[in-house]
Amino acid sequence: MIYLQEFGGIRLGFEKAFGKDSETVFVSEWDTAAKKTYLANFPDTKVIAGDITKIDENDVPPFNICLAGFPCQAFSMAGQRKGFDDNYKGICRGTLFLDVARICDLRKPEVIFCENVKGLAIHDRGRTFKIIKSTFENLGYTVFSAILNSKDFGVPQNRERIYIVAFKNKLGVKKFDFPTPTDSTKVIRNIMEEEPVSAKYYLSNTYVETLKRHKA
Repeated sequence: MIYLQEFGGIRLGFEKAFGKDSETVFVSEWDTAAKKTYLANFPDTKVIAGDITKIDENDVPPFNICLAGFPCQAFSMAGQRKGFDDNYKGICRGTLFLDVARICDLRKPEVIFCENVKGLAIHDRGRTFKIIKSTFENLGYTVFSAILNSKDFGVPQNRERIYIVAFKNKLGVKKFDFPTPTDSTKVIRNIMEEEPVSAKYYLSNTYVETLKRHKA
């Protein structure tokens, strides 16, 4: 597997599912704080490659499954929703899925798994998602997608995300069943720690004000 642009949550799920039959051979993340989080979750990781836009696809080793959480800020309802025109520190976050595509075009994995915010599905009246889907289809993949909410799977958080699963056409996959809700009863009380939480984990006043502006 290769893992692109995230903290490792998707990788953890796949490793729990496949166990010793899986091995992550490449990881990419450019944000310093995200790298620290990733290494805390997966201390056995030897190398974390940097900015995926600057990495030659030939330098990515062969793999069977691509796990990609490409940046969601360009499509999130909490952001400016600039999509393919988004620019952050000189990087267009809205088109980073194209880097996933160019790598997969060379290595041709059996499966591509992508995750993003719910807003991706309706951004620009659905045209953005249509482009992403057709890009993978043109590479020879059958694409399935669904919006799932973490609160339906035992997590006390209302977090809707779109999941994209693409299989090589040669595999002949005609149908893919996304998981159905298993547990929607969990609330914050279920995960609260008994000991007092350190102040360093609380939101700063500045960030709280940012969240208030987003809500407005």
